[in-house]
Amino acid sequence: MLTSSIFVIALFGLAFVLALVAATILVFGREKPHIVIINQITLEELAKLWEKKGGGTIHLKQLSPLWRDEKVIAREEEQEKFQFQSPRATAFMVQISRGPCFKKFPEQKAVCGRILQLLDREGRCPSVVDLKNDVEGNWDENTFQLLGRTSLLDHSINVAEQVAQLLADADDWHIIPDTMVAALGHDLGKLISMRSYLYSTGEHPLVAGRPLAGIAGFNELRRKDEILQAIKLHHKKPQGLIGRTLKAADQKARQKELEEAVQKIETGAADPVSENPAPGKKQRCSDNTAAWQAQEDIYNQDQTGQERTKGEKPELMDISGWFDAAGFLDELKPYINKMFGRRFLAFSMADGYVYFQTKVLEEVARKMAERAGSMEIATMGRRDESMRGVLLTIVNHLRAEHDVIARGLIKESYFGGYFNVTRKIGKPMKGYYTPFHAEAFGSIAEMEHDKPKMLRNIIKVSPYTDDTDT
Repeated sequence: MLTSSIFVIALFGLAFVLALVAATILVFGREKPHIVIINQITLEELAKLWEKKGGGTIHLKQLSPLWRDEKVIAREEEQEKFQFQSPRATAFMVQISRGPCFKKFPEQKAVCGRILQLLDREGRCPSVVDLKNDVEGNWDENTFQLLGRTSLLDHSINVAEQVAQLLADADDWHIIPDTMVAALGHDLGKLISMRSYLYSTGEHPLVAGRPLAGIAGFNELRRKDEILQAIKLHHKKPQGLIGRTLKAADQKARQKELEEAVQKIETGAADPVSENPAPGKKQRCSDNTAAWQAQEDIYNQDQTGQERTKGEKPELMDISGWFDAAGFLDELKPYINKMFGRRFLAFSMADGYVYFQTKVLEEVARKMAERAGSMEIATMGRRDESMRGVLLTIVNHLRAEHDVIARGLIKESYFGGYFNVTRKIGKPMKGYYTPFHAEAFGSIAEMEHDKPKMLRNIIKVSPYTDDTDT
């Protein structure tokens, strides 16, 4: 009886232990279902990793970023589809989507797409602005007339294309996505919707940061501060690779736009009046000098003499075959006190002097030489050092033979000098001018009577001490 009782107790004990083991297995030992995820990588990508390692073992942790990025990109494409009215914007977005540069940068690709959408909606406006205190507000009318043909949308894409080309040539592929964001967004301050704010700041590069900050995903970009800095300085002295590339790309795009605009005029493909003019800029373009002026504006090269400082003294040239002093003065006269948009090329002062920018002398000399058949002079490059010799020869002749150059205001044997121009309203300006006696052009009283209001704002002109040039 005792034995059977012990057996029963042992049996119950064993059952209890087995039950406890079973419960433990059920609670803690159950395996989670194994999910197999098959990830794929191309042989080309695997080969790149192999070459980078120089052979040997490739760990899975090196491969995982490749397929993780593929998933991120796939999700991005699934979540956002960009649609545009402009065929060019559509084609450019396709280039971005298929381009290898953006494969690992889905965030920048998405921001580029959203900027393009904004430009597609509002970027049909001209790519130049004529607003008070804006850097482009000081450009010549011809610059506006030529560049006003290009819309803001097209200009932004032009700059983005130049960015890609410049960085690809330099083998700086890694920075293309961020610089592309800067390129597409660099002129957003010119949008009509930004005008009220632009008027208060006077600088479209500064205003561009406002619409950019409203683009979803932009503030999360790792290089957003570099991008904003590049945009802010793209008309000034840029810093860093993004900034330098943006400025160079902007200039190259403008150069291409100028060439296309001039070609359309020359071939009759477009009327000389801007097809898409900037506000208040509907004047006609006479010849290729408009393109020269535009290049000077864009490249921050104010005036012929001003840009060619501290060089060797130019040699005098033989101009007897085409130069006529009386005719030269007659052709200079129409420039006096004439406004070209917000700019002027020559102005008179009540004290009996007329100040000409040296580019006026150069333009008149070219036309006179061309009419006389002296194509050597007429076809000189805009930056040809020989033109300095032409200008010095003309000024020396007018000084010695006709006494029309204001000798006391510039050094002997120089064709111009720097002057401080003091205004009633506004900061003083520094300019490079050739001063003439007003009597050579008629009545100073009549000139002063017909002077535009903007030029009446000039109250004093004085030589800039020890800073003249030939």
